[in-house]
Amino acid sequence: MTITDLLQKIKVNLRQTKTEIGISMVEGRMSDLQSYHKHVGVAEGLQQAIEIIDDTLKKFNEEDE
Repeated sequence: MTITDLLQKIKVNLRQTKTEIGISMVEGRMSDLQSYHKHVGVAEGLQQAIEIIDDTLKKFNEEDE
């Protein structure tokens, strides 16, 4: 397994977790406003992590060229 493969798998897991949070929110599983805010923050953090991985992969690929 290469570094790129590993980062891609991590990205898939992050997206899956973010999707699960979104589904929970849509289905009304948030018990209160504080829980809602917490999950919105977690989802935003996951998105930022995905973007960091994308940037890292882009830089990694540029260095290989």
